[in-house]
Amino acid sequence: MDKEVTNSQATKGPPNVHTSTPRENANTSDDSTSHSKERLILVGLPNAGKSTIFNLLTGGHRKVSNYSGITVDVGTGPLVTNTDDNKSYEVTDLPGLYNLNPSSFDEGLTLSYLLKLKKNFTYQKVIIVVDWQRLASSLGLALSILDVIKEDALIVINKDDSHEVDAQKRTLLEEQLGVPVLPLSAIEGDLSTLDHFIRHSTTKESKETNRHFTEAPLVLTTMANSFIQYDLGVKLPYEVYAGEEGEKKVAASINDHLKKARQFLNKDKLRENEKNAEMSEKIDRLALHPLFGGIIFIAVFYLLFSSIYTWAAPAMDFTEGIVLALGDFIGQSLPEGLLKSLIVDGIFAGVGGVVIFLPQIMILFFLMSLLEQSGYISRAALIVDRIMSWFGLGGKAFLPYLSGYACAIPGIMAARTIPNPKERYATIMTLPLITCSARLPVYILLVGTFVPSYEVAGLLNSQALAFFFLYFLGSLAALVIAKVLRLSYFKGESSQFIMDLPRFQRPSLRVALYQSWLKGRSFLKKAGTIILGLSLVIWLLSTFPRTSPEKLTGLSENQVAALELENSALGRIGHAMEPVIRPLGMDWKIGVGLLVSFGARELFVSAMGTLYAVGDADENSKGLKEKLKSDVDEVTGKPLFSMATAWSILMFFVFGLQCTSTLAILKKESGSWKIPLISFGYMFVLAYTASFIAYKILS
Repeated sequence: MDKEVTNSQATKGPPNVHTSTPRENANTSDDSTSHSKERLILVGLPNAGKSTIFNLLTGGHRKVSNYSGITVDVGTGPLVTNTDDNKSYEVTDLPGLYNLNPSSFDEGLTLSYLLKLKKNFTYQKVIIVVDWQRLASSLGLALSILDVIKEDALIVINKDDSHEVDAQKRTLLEEQLGVPVLPLSAIEGDLSTLDHFIRHSTTKESKETNRHFTEAPLVLTTMANSFIQYDLGVKLPYEVYAGEEGEKKVAASINDHLKKARQFLNKDKLRENEKNAEMSEKIDRLALHPLFGGIIFIAVFYLLFSSIYTWAAPAMDFTEGIVLALGDFIGQSLPEGLLKSLIVDGIFAGVGGVVIFLPQIMILFFLMSLLEQSGYISRAALIVDRIMSWFGLGGKAFLPYLSGYACAIPGIMAARTIPNPKERYATIMTLPLITCSARLPVYILLVGTFVPSYEVAGLLNSQALAFFFLYFLGSLAALVIAKVLRLSYFKGESSQFIMDLPRFQRPSLRVALYQSWLKGRSFLKKAGTIILGLSLVIWLLSTFPRTSPEKLTGLSENQVAALELENSALGRIGHAMEPVIRPLGMDWKIGVGLLVSFGARELFVSAMGTLYAVGDADENSKGLKEKLKSDVDEVTGKPLFSMATAWSILMFFVFGLQCTSTLAILKKESGSWKIPLISFGYMFVLAYTASFIAYKILS
């Protein structure tokens, strides 16, 4: 049920402003111009389905989920049907907002585009996406937008999956709102109907008489000023003033629009889908239960990580077999020499050693997509909100953390939804500790090789537990460090957490498979570009300079390979850093792997594959795991990769910030190198200390 907002809810933070004259709108394009180009923007509540509609119109791949906070940046793309009409459209997808009073960076960003306060940005049409499952709050937002814009406005009612909006209801909505209305279910993908609606529908009433600024100037300027603090370069043509009167009027305006929306719904007997609401409430009694909710949360995510081993093992073995067979076939077809070494030891050992992890990555993101679509992720945020409050963070930090399990970069960007700047900085500085998918190949390789597989308590698998522990350890460390930051450098109160719970819905297997394919394709693209390139660099450094033939006389094939590698440029770099990492149980080859992984964490596996393809490996070994087991420490003469060494490496990857892209996005979001350098420094200290402790305990 929608609730009226109070003064404190409606106006947070910065001073209010008052307007003397409304901002003039930019000229619109002439519809009769041949091959003219216009821009339309998508606005609406968070989780109303804007990104789904954007993908439908543009053929794009913006991530969609059944919880708010996914879209925190601006996406732009052309209509896929532009070639079929004499008018071209550019579509801009904006982050969601609940009303015209932004309380976070992403909401302020949307308002700046809607009011044309962004430099060199204009538009001609607005598509207001109304969520049929949250009709009252959606219409309240729509009414407030219609009060302040002069452009053609269209309303798309999304999530009408049961086709409840018949012709009569549609007519009533159009009469009350004064704009064209189209009900649809975006997941069904009816592009032709939506495209025709956009191209051939315009606001029926005169723009000049239908759009009057009554209370709107006060409301808009009060709200617009609240995102100036985010340094968006906005300069308002309004007079700024402070006072409680402005706050009261803003709150009254928001409540007035909600009241009008409810009156309209009651009058014309337009109701939301009560059956679906009742089902969601019944599920929530268990999913949000103080005791059983936590048990369900732990079970869901344990099964998620456990599936990486149990479901993906056959597919992984099949993929590895194909890679090895192809490498052997090509190797037998080439004469001995540098070319064969380049292809077999450089390309197949490097890229092939990473590609075999493709099944695990695709299965993980397939299951994550099912959870996101179902609506459970929002419940998970509520479950952990109380826990996160102990560490100085609100529930809104959970969603960036959750995004961090895929990649830290979108997670850091998702932190824009956190209104409290100090809380936001504490979140983005600890978010790289969350176990991202780039760590996944390293975890799978080392856990699968050195952690024995056996049942625990007759129910749980030891390798799955180890995997779950690594994820848990990274998450716990992020929370503990966040608490330290919130008690010191970023000291202050936590922001209130208000989560809009979507209704539970049946996830689409088609969407989940598509999201899994996108992640797999992205992974393969990285393997075919970045990993391939660095694998070739590693091969060059491990091959040159060549050792003089006199030093190789009388040595076996494996001894020759080992000596050439040690005398190469890569071997010399590794030996130079070996004294630093020897206390961690690592030799120069592992050091090279750690160094290379700063380009991307999964490159550690690629580096190991390239290094051990020319290193001291048993000629009967198959795959990288056997080669790691067979390697011998040159100092002690014992196996290099023991359980202690494996966990030492794992601890370094849990805590180390080995990602230059993450450092770059930290710099971009914070505006300076201070935050990324501090983050890199403290995480390196954590990684080294944890690796040292793990090695000493297990050796």
